[in-house]
Amino acid sequence: MEKVKVEVFLSTTPCSNSTHLTELLKEIKEEFSGKVEVITYQGQNDIFDKYYLTAFPAVVVGEMVKIVGFCPSKESLVNALKEMGLE
Repeated sequence: MEKVKVEVFLSTTPCSNSTHLTELLKEIKEEFSGKVEVITYQGQNDIFDKYYLTAFPAVVVGEMVKIVGFCPSKESLVNALKEMGLE
């Protein structure tokens, strides 16, 4: 099985949503070790623009924008991963 790619965009200044998302991603990486590839970006960049994102934090799973502007629940993030093939 191929790893599910998760791209995470966090603000350059600390905010509660980005902090909570960072902690949630640590849990996800531990729980699904070897099944997910998490790539984290700080601030706006070309990839942020490529996905037409407008707010932080943002989560893109397997090339699909799933979350923008808030920290999701663990259940929501796991469901997004499963939609993209996580077993």
